[in-house]
Amino acid sequence: MNNLTRIILSAIILIVIIFIVIKLLPDEKKRVINDINNLKNAVEKENKIAILNYIDEDYFDAHNLDYKNLIKVIEEFLNTSDSIDIVISGLKVKIDSVVEHKTFYASCSLGLRVIARYENEKVLVYGGVIQPASVKAYFRKQKDIYRVYSAKY
Repeated sequence: MNNLTRIILSAIILIVIIFIVIKLLPDEKKRVINDINNLKNAVEKENKIAILNYIDEDYFDAHNLDYKNLIKVIEEFLNTSDSIDIVISGLKVKIDSVVEHKTFYASCSLGLRVIARYENEKVLVYGGVIQPASVKAYFRKQKDIYRVYSAKY
């Protein structure tokens, strides 16, 4: 092979590698969606440790619910329910900002309906029968995980 053939072959291989990396590595919006789905799955599986991975220790919302009290609510909910089903609709994710040290902030709006089984009875815990309730959640990326630090519901 001559030098020109090697250069062309190297360029083609480089382009293919760049294309694969761009297509296979999720962008930040996809990472947020993935973490939202992981949180949903953790709640449905009633896995408290996994749930806590997705809640920021600085959590505080418009109802004056802080991290400590949110954990109490989660524990009570998990302890009293036999099974949990979550339906998410209309999920829209937005990367709000990137600040120093590459800290990403994101938000999402979604429709949410939570159904739990208590003593063999299905109960609508959150959201409407016909339409899910609107929720806006705010996330901060820490250690490659987007954690909820506030919500409007």
